[in-house]
Amino acid sequence: MSIASRLKSARKAAGLTQEQLAAATGVTQGAIQKVENGKSHRPRKLKKIAAALDVSPAWLLLGEEGSFPLTDDEKALLMR
Repeated sequence: MSIASRLKSARKAAGLTQEQLAAATGVTQGAIQKVENGKSHRPRKLKKIAAALDVSPAWLLLGEEGSFPLTDDEKALLMR
């Protein structure tokens, strides 16, 4: 599974559109779309995207097992 498929899967599991995820993370909808289409492999705001989706950045980027969901403390740290 690629970052593109993990992002799309996590976004849909969270019940968010690309636009809603973009607004929650401060990136453009186009940036989210590029990652989901496989045209970008390392989003600049990876930590904020991961926190908004309640997954770890490691899982989102690398697919590490056991890396989500995040604890509330981990989410708070990433959103700073």
